[in-house]
Amino acid sequence: MTLAASVSMLLALLDELGCLISRIDDTTYAAPAPGRSTGGGIGSHVRHLLDHVSAVIAATRTGVCHYDRRVRGTDVETHRGSAMAVIDALSAELTGLAPTVLGAAVRVETQLDTAGKTCVTWSTIERELVFVASHTVHHNAILGHALLAHGVPLPPRFGLAAATPTVCDTREASLPCAR
Repeated sequence: MTLAASVSMLLALLDELGCLISRIDDTTYAAPAPGRSTGGGIGSHVRHLLDHVSAVIAATRTGVCHYDRRVRGTDVETHRGSAMAVIDALSAELTGLAPTVLGAAVRVETQLDTAGKTCVTWSTIERELVFVASHTVHHNAILGHALLAHGVPLPPRFGLAAATPTVCDTREASLPCAR
């Protein structure tokens, strides 16, 4: 079975992320962002973006995508092994998506304010997969700064949107994976 481009793109991003987090230790992975006492570090961003992937996969079964209903403080934020296991599980689910599900209509519930007011819009599973891939690239850009600060070399296009031209486009785009 040939995978849709939206699925292939997200799978590639998840694989690249898994390879990079496999190069650091749990202490670095779980550390809060500089200047913060909690959160905002590598693990927090990884958990956040994996929650988005989970939300769109859940929407294939429920018909509703709830990006803002996330559980914080999970093992994914503090243990690389947990994050890599979730990446593997989500990748398997993405790989198993039937092509017919991609065009399915889905409601997307978005929280608009801190009081909990929401808005529901309509989309499709494939459009939400494209959004989640773009959202992943955005968080990878933030993660890239943290990883570089810890001496982790990045692939030349890590955290850059596909439409972003760079001088590194002609260089090798991958690094060996320690996974």
